[in-house]
Amino acid sequence: MKQFVDELKKMISGEIPVSQQKKLEVISVAVTVVHLVLVAIFAYLDVWVLIFYNILTVIYYVYAFRQVSENKILKGYVLFFFEIVFQSILMTLVIGVECGFSNYLFAIIPVFFYINSTYDKDGTRIWQPLLSTLIAALVFIATAIIDGVFKPVFELTTRRVHFLLIFNSVLSMFLLAAMSLFFILENRDSLKVLTVKNKDLGQQASEDPLTGLSNRRSMELVLEAAMARARERGVIFSLVMGDIDNFKKINDTYGHDCGDEALTAVAEIFRTSVRDGDHVCRWGGEEFLILISGNNEMAVAAAERIRKRIEANVVTYQGVDVRFTMTFGVTTYVPGFSLETLITQADDNLYTGKKTGKNKVVSTER
Repeated sequence: MKQFVDELKKMISGEIPVSQQKKLEVISVAVTVVHLVLVAIFAYLDVWVLIFYNILTVIYYVYAFRQVSENKILKGYVLFFFEIVFQSILMTLVIGVECGFSNYLFAIIPVFFYINSTYDKDGTRIWQPLLSTLIAALVFIATAIIDGVFKPVFELTTRRVHFLLIFNSVLSMFLLAAMSLFFILENRDSLKVLTVKNKDLGQQASEDPLTGLSNRRSMELVLEAAMARARERGVIFSLVMGDIDNFKKINDTYGHDCGDEALTAVAEIFRTSVRDGDHVCRWGGEEFLILISGNNEMAVAAAERIRKRIEANVVTYQGVDVRFTMTFGVTTYVPGFSLETLITQADDNLYTGKKTGKNKVVSTER
């Protein structure tokens, strides 16, 4: 019982995502406990038929619980449904409809739909819970007719009838509350899953899968925001375009896996060399772009620092030390310039560096 209570606490608190199977196991245990209580109640009322019935029902629900725990959810539901239907009719015949056992027919209606959602993901079997609801309604009407036609086998005092009515009504309310809680928990867990998936999708949409840096599309948004700040408030920024020297030779000599390791190493150097307010992206292929929050001098210093780290870095691939360098083009925002102009200038400076010896930083003089 302690383990059951602990799992219930974890379920409600959200410490663990709880499957529908686990929630139905909770219902099965709770209903079994209720029937054990009913055994004691009917023993006190000296209604031997219902003592015997509830003992059998406890065994019945233990079996139903095993079906649910083995993920035979539909079978467990059918067992649960028919026990409630049979109980409503039997209780009406034995002690009368006024005792409120037919109230459970209302309480289990949301159970029909909840369990249907477990195995009917596409909604093609919605008729099944609707049919179950219709059957429950007909059985409820039947209990009223039976009570009017047949005299109960055991006539209880008014006080005892009221006690059973209150007992069954309160339990029906708790069952409705439990199903409402389970729907909330289901939505909460689903929301968590969707949040994680959306986060993953967001990362996939904004990150380069190889290097983990921002990709070109997300960088373009950052650049547009920087341009807006520059136009509206005069906030200066610079662009640093970098390209690995002789990258094709690395791929041709050592293979594309080595080239990927070189790109990953460069990305890590970029990531650990810029400030929090700066942004780095893999612009495409072996090209990288940095947005520096600062003037041309700051951007050149950052580019030179990165260039030296890359020149000193060694990528060991299959026991072979691979060294390479990188060339950079730098430009700084000028009022009136478009974003396309700035990127073109950085790219032009980069290729000027390529043509004049590589492994250098070339900047537009302001």
